[in-house]
Amino acid sequence: MYEGSVCCRAFADAAACFVHREVIFYLHERDFEMLRSISLHPIASKNVHSLVYIGHTLGSRKQSIEEYRQNYETIRMADKLAAEHSNEPLPPRLGNHQLLEFYKNYEHAFEQEQRMLRNDEDISFMKEVISCFTALQELVMSCGFWFRKGLRKSPFEEILARPGSYIMPDGCRQLDSVLNAIFENKIKLKKLTAGELSWQFFQKPPAELKRTMSFYSDLTCLELCIDVGMTEDPGAQLDITTGTEVPQCRQLLTTGLLRDFIKSLTQLRELYVVFNFNSEEHGYAASLEDIMEPKHVWEHLESLTLGNIICERQDLMSMLKRHKSTLSDLCLRDICLRSTSWLVLLPKIRRTMNLYDACICGEVSGRRESPPYDEEFWDLSIPDEFEEPLRDDVNDYLVKDDFINRCPLNRYNSEL
Repeated sequence: MYEGSVCCRAFADAAACFVHREVIFYLHERDFEMLRSISLHPIASKNVHSLVYIGHTLGSRKQSIEEYRQNYETIRMADKLAAEHSNEPLPPRLGNHQLLEFYKNYEHAFEQEQRMLRNDEDISFMKEVISCFTALQELVMSCGFWFRKGLRKSPFEEILARPGSYIMPDGCRQLDSVLNAIFENKIKLKKLTAGELSWQFFQKPPAELKRTMSFYSDLTCLELCIDVGMTEDPGAQLDITTGTEVPQCRQLLTTGLLRDFIKSLTQLRELYVVFNFNSEEHGYAASLEDIMEPKHVWEHLESLTLGNIICERQDLMSMLKRHKSTLSDLCLRDICLRSTSWLVLLPKIRRTMNLYDACICGEVSGRRESPPYDEEFWDLSIPDEFEEPLRDDVNDYLVKDDFINRCPLNRYNSEL
């Protein structure tokens, strides 16, 4: 009997080394209790390498029973489409009594969440558990649809609610709560991923930003999707204005604070900086020099993704040349060349770089460099959202596919 219990404990301890290497959690009381349990385990706590914080909440206003019923119908419609797509049976419809029971569970979850936020329990909790995760190397803070890792059952599914990014500014409270705890415990991360993260996260005193720079010195991977705002007109269906905070973000970034931070990451191997929107009225939130210091070299940079920025091809090409010996993976998404041409840039990238993987996607624009100096525009769409043969040809061209020797973009397939 004794030998059996020792054997079972040995297997449990061995499993604890691997089961919780990555922990995914929501701002939810049950998930917090799960984190606390892991933090108190003498073996599991020492083997947590990655935390993934899904920063969605139920919002600041409780739904009425009528709104809850309407949302259930919306969820049911989505489930019906999913069932038809997967050729699986649709779960039976809930009766009024069952729906009322779910609504009571929703009310309880909403009140718990509001209490936690009102009393800053999420912040104090992070300080409590992070101190036990001494082997932590990676942090992912995911809001919206950015950086979601795999499919995991949400604790909100049991209350028939679909949470969203309701704490404003987007992602700031969630990321700050974890990073402050990590900083206090002198844990050096290797990878930091955050998005959607409001530009306001960087609106901190320069002295504070400078003080924390050494804390990030071991980062080999930085991934940021920076939110520049949107508004919805409640009186008009689907009337959404994006990039509403582009001017404020641009003013902040021209101070060089983001550029100086990224420059300080001497061990960087992967850099991903994407702004989620540009603005029809105000243009782009950042230029290349707001993100990457001109003439600076990251000696280990292997992968680079830039999105929704404006620059000139000469500056972009100069940066790529400086990293020719290390850079093998390049993604340029929704990039605007101010007064220069993609028809000149793409052949130069092909001739100069030795890329293993390339992705030019989204809306790319520029201007011809010879008379009549027409504007250029191609909508190459985003991979995993839409198939686009022209995008595939461009990317094959950049990795020197033998079957595509001429630049696939030309003035005849430009959409302007």
